[in-house]
This record gives sequence, C-alpha cells and structure tokens, in this order.
Amino acid sequence: MTPEESIKKLKEGKSSDELKEAKRELKRAFKDEIEKKAAFRKIVNDLDQFSLIDREKNKIAFIYGLKLAAGENGKEHFPLFSRFIISNIQDDSGNVRKAIIELADSLISSMLLKSDELSKEDKEIFSRFIDEILILLENYYDSEYDKYVNLQDLPPSKYKSLEMLLGRIMNPGKKDFFSYDKKAGMPEWMDCTWRRNPCMKKECPICSRIRNIEEATDLFDRGEFFIEIAEEEEDKREDLPEPEEFPFYIEVRDWIDRVVDISEKSRQGGEFWIFTEEAADLFWYINVLSAKLYRQLCNRYMMENSDDRNFIDYRYTKYVLTESIKKIKKALKEILKSKPDQREEINLAFEKIADLEERVLNI
Repeated sequence: MTPEESIKKLKEGKSSDELKEAKRELKRAFKDEIEKKAAFRKIVNDLDQFSLIDREKNKIAFIYGLKLAAGENGKEHFPLFSRFIISNIQDDSGNVRKAIIELADSLISSMLLKSDELSKEDKEIFSRFIDEILILLENYYDSEYDKYVNLQDLPPSKYKSLEMLLGRIMNPGKKDFFSYDKKAGMPEWMDCTWRRNPCMKKECPICSRIRNIEEATDLFDRGEFFIEIAEEEEDKREDLPEPEEFPFYIEVRDWIDRVVDISEKSRQGGEFWIFTEEAADLFWYINVLSAKLYRQLCNRYMMENSDDRNFIDYRYTKYVLTESIKKIKKALKEILKSKPDQREEINLAFEKIADLEERVLNI
C-alpha cells in the first residue's frame, strides 16, 4: 500500500481493520527514507481537507498519521503543525482532542530534541504557540472550574484539554502531569516571592536569601522587602506608564490607604485584633495586591499597545491577585468577628474590596 493509499484509507476507511492496516502501512512508510518524504507530503497536502472528514474514527486515524509526520518533521514545519493543533484542540469530540494532545507530544519532542539548536525565530514561534493556548484558556474558562484542585478531576471540556496540552508543553515527557493551579508553568519558587509564609527551603532561590536576613518586625517593611525581591526576579520592562497613570491603580491604592489608616487608629487604641494572624495576613497581602495590580495593569497595557506580550506572566499574575484577594477578604471577615471598635469602617473596607475584586481579576 502506497503512502497515498494509506492516507486515503485513514480518511475514508469504513472498518476498524481498514484503519489499522492503513496505520501499519503508514508507519512502515515513515521508516523508509524515500517513502517517508512521500507520506509526509501527502499528509501535509491533505491538511486542508481534514475539516471535511465526518467520522470520528477517521479523524483520529488521520491525526495518528500526522503524529508520525510531526515526529519526523516537526521542527522544520512547526508553524504548520501548531496551527493544526490550535484549530483542532477545540473540536467538540473529546477523543479527537485526546488525539491532538498525543500529536502535540510528538511535535514538542521533535522541536526540543535539540533545543540548543533552536534559532531566535524558532523560539519566538514556540512562544507564540503557547500564547495562543493561553488565550484559548481564557476564552473557555468557567469559574466553576475553580473548585477543582487536580487536573484529572476537571469535567471533560475543551478547557481541560487545553490545560492538558499546556501541561504537556511545559513538562515534556511527563504524561502523568496532573497539577492544576493556573501558574502557567511557573516554577514553584515563584510563589515564595509573594506568599507571607514561603517554603523556606535551602534550595529555593528566594528563601535561601531570606534565611540569611534577620526577620523584620514591621510587617509593612517585610512586605516591601518581598516585593523588592520579586521585582528582581521578574523581567524588567521599560517604557511603561507610572502607577499613577492608571486611574484604577489610584482607586485601589486609596482603598489600601484607608485600611492602613484604620489599622493605625486601632493600634493607637490598643485593640487586640491588630496583633492577630488575620491582621498579619491583611497587612501582608494588601502590599502584594498593590504590587501585582500595577504589574497586571502593565501586562494589559503591553497586550493592547505592543507586540511584546507575555501571556504567561499575565496568567500567573491573575492567579496571584486571586489568591491575595481571597486572603484579604478572609482576614477582614475574621477581624470583624472580634467586634473591633472600628467595625463599621472595617465592614466598609470589606464591601469595597468585594466590589473591586471582579474589576481587578478582569483587567
């Protein structure tokens, strides 16, 4: 059976036996140097016809053939394969999406086989591919998914398939990669740049520095110290607006200043809540909110005004903002339970952050 006949069987075959035979013949063709080129050309030429294939089994069989082609010629034809993946990872069939993820495995393996030989152009194409996936994730996101901790627990959906695809890309070769934390492939130590209770492991590039510094007693100073470290670790971007140039940043900063004023009044009045863990969390995470809000506003500015867009940082920053606001709201709720003298003002502060939350997360 020639490569052309194999491809035709994959597209039009009616029985499972026909599809299996076509797969075997195509696999054999990809082991022969001359037929390999013919098989690849035939598959590539038929890509535009893929959308006309009706039967799910034939679609999956054809993707199998494309997987072989990607394993052989993925690096040379990465834009072609990546466009096909982006288009068909949105297929209504979950089985087709699974096949696309397997295709992506072959493509990424081919692309990264000699990653030290990747040109600047190759890296830019690869980066744009990841950006497209992240955009699709935002499009298919549903707040219902937030209640799930593990990727395998998510209900079958295009969103889950995209999360799996991103996980395969960020962790090539790890097919059992089940983390689901919206960190877009960021290393674990990045969380230590903003969490109040970092991991403090010796091997952590952030905590290894903190361990050598005496802990400051003022929580505001400690918050600013962590933010300074975080900014050292993150990319420096020039020609960005100053914080005061964003009206929404000023609005949130005004709210933060009011919280600080409330806490200062409580401190002077000798109220107990000011010395609690909830107060410590509150003071810490309003610092994080201030720093990350500005960063996210800059991310949005770059997305709208420049080709230098970083969707991974955008997604991770949204995750940090989400977690920080959760901590702030929880702290305010607990403080209110202690019936502080500033209860009315603290309650207004809680209502305001609840109002600001949606706008922050929709930047």
